[in-house]
Amino acid sequence: MSNILDRGYSILIVSSSEQFNMIVKKTIPGGRFNKIEIVRSASAARRELLAYSYDIVIINSPLPDGMGTDFVMDIHDKKEMGIIFVVPGAVFSKISEYLVDFGIITVSKPFKDNSLELSLRLILSLQEKVRKAEKKVNKLEEKMEELRAVSRAKLILVQRGMSEEEAHEYIIRNAMNRGLSKRAIAEEIIED
Repeated sequence: MSNILDRGYSILIVSSSEQFNMIVKKTIPGGRFNKIEIVRSASAARRELLAYSYDIVIINSPLPDGMGTDFVMDIHDKKEMGIIFVVPGAVFSKISEYLVDFGIITVSKPFKDNSLELSLRLILSLQEKVRKAEKKVNKLEEKMEELRAVSRAKLILVQRGMSEEEAHEYIIRNAMNRGLSKRAIAEEIIED
């Protein structure tokens, strides 16, 4: 688990309670967050989220400008981040039942055992999995772009009189001889 959390993360705490803020700060794994910001209302949090993209947002309900559920749904729809919504025990069941389908973790207060810490660890683990999947998707997209460029270049070379095999070998040979990628050679051929 420690290798996942070695990367620096950012967290936004939305709470008007100093006591809550101190509890959260103590719960946050030491040295694993490179940015910890605290704001006191949903409106201040909205402004902060326009300026910076956080990995995790912890919202302590109620807020001075409302219960916080509208704010939670708004940032869920517009931002890609882990959200922990801390609500009074009296409304926990109703709110968590609604938010669970959106992937929003709801925690009841007062806290039981280490529920906040476990929620943080769960979100970080899930975000790391998403990052790895995004990395794979990006690599695949780059590979597809390379294949498209090479295919277009081969088509151009075939139109100039080479066989498909000769065109393929020409691109590979030039890439190796010049220390460039096949895509770079293909793009040169396309631009000519």
